[in-house]
Amino acid sequence: MRIAANILPTADWATLRDVAVRADSCGLDAVGFLDHYHSEQAQWSWLSGWSVYGALAALTKRIRLVPMVIDRLNHLPGVLAKEASVLSAISGGRFELGIGAGDYTSEQRAWGLHVPDAATRFAALEETVRALRLVWTGELVSFEGAHVRLRDAACLPAPAGPVRVVVGAGKSRRLIRSAVGYADEVNVYADDEIVRFARDEIERSARDVALSVYVWNWSDDIEVRVRTWADCGADRAFLTFRSPYDEIETAASLAG
Repeated sequence: MRIAANILPTADWATLRDVAVRADSCGLDAVGFLDHYHSEQAQWSWLSGWSVYGALAALTKRIRLVPMVIDRLNHLPGVLAKEASVLSAISGGRFELGIGAGDYTSEQRAWGLHVPDAATRFAALEETVRALRLVWTGELVSFEGAHVRLRDAACLPAPAGPVRVVVGAGKSRRLIRSAVGYADEVNVYADDEIVRFARDEIERSARDVALSVYVWNWSDDIEVRVRTWADCGADRAFLTFRSPYDEIETAASLAG
């Protein structure tokens, strides 16, 4: 089981930087954080966005950079294509596009964005990922979907290799069932029933899709839980770390 760090939001750049560098040096597989633009309360202050991953790419050496997760509703396909391509280039291929269909709808409403229904969001996410894979080849791409339409779109320079796409499906069985058809990895909440459901859907798909779990709260039995998720077919766990982030180093011992 590979162990990744999901860093709970902080507004202090020095703290975020130091935790990511520690995670890199102690052997954790990936680092990411919540990727939201909206603070519902005045005291909710945090760093996020593409520029943070660019800074971390320059400051780390081996750890993978995986947002948990980017909200598709906040970004045009061209922005997703270009930002992921640039981050892949400057990180040496360590950036993975962790992306979701969008369920934090108060964010879109705060910024005056339309919020489609769940079925539309799921379908648009699939079209977006399929279109991105074509654009990342470096060719001129025309794509005519129900939700995504491109006409001779190009994103250059193209990534040196395919950008892995990790779809954050949470506990939505409908999204899990859809995502196994196009994602490189499906990330689900650390609920045993949901993990088993995702494993079974992956097996039925006959595709080479990885499975990971998103762990918001974890307790003293984390070693047992990690083994359980591994037995269910997961090969990566994103553990959420909170200030003062003292468990970053010891979490590496859970890998295996």
